[in-house]
Amino acid sequence: MFAAVGASSMVVSFGLLAWQVYQNQVGQQQILEMKEKLSVQQQQQRMLLEELKKTQYITIPSEIKEKFSQFDELSNMKSFETKEDMKSLLPRHLRKPWRLLHLANTGGYEQHIKAVQDLSKLSLSDGEYHQLAQSCECRTAVGLARTANVDLRFFLGPSVLPPECRERELIEMFR
Repeated sequence: MFAAVGASSMVVSFGLLAWQVYQNQVGQQQILEMKEKLSVQQQQQRMLLEELKKTQYITIPSEIKEKFSQFDELSNMKSFETKEDMKSLLPRHLRKPWRLLHLANTGGYEQHIKAVQDLSKLSLSDGEYHQLAQSCECRTAVGLARTANVDLRFFLGPSVLPPECRERELIEMFR
């Protein structure tokens, strides 16, 4: 009886050993496949990097070249003259709102509050309000929303829903 138990346990042991050897071989094959894929990807990446390092020439239209040459002439002038010329490119009525928006977006706490209050007092065109609304950071938009008598054109409307969503209740969609 003990001989039968010993023989069966030997068979089971050899079966488990054979299974482990098989699993090792399969695992090693998978590792080799992954190494091959990785080396192929690394070669592709090296090729892409080499292509990016090569000099690429882009033809520039003559109109743009003329504008660059005009800008080069400006850069040869004194900095004061250039600064005045650059200021003249931006219309005067747009300078203040953008400066205030920049202060509201990037300034310290006191500068932010003052700039938001000054922004709320401006009267601009629809397009200018829309541009400023798109450029506002979250804290600037919240500050404008909390300010009394602010023009509602500072705030962008809700985004348009797809047609199938417009027909159903939004709350039902989330259930």
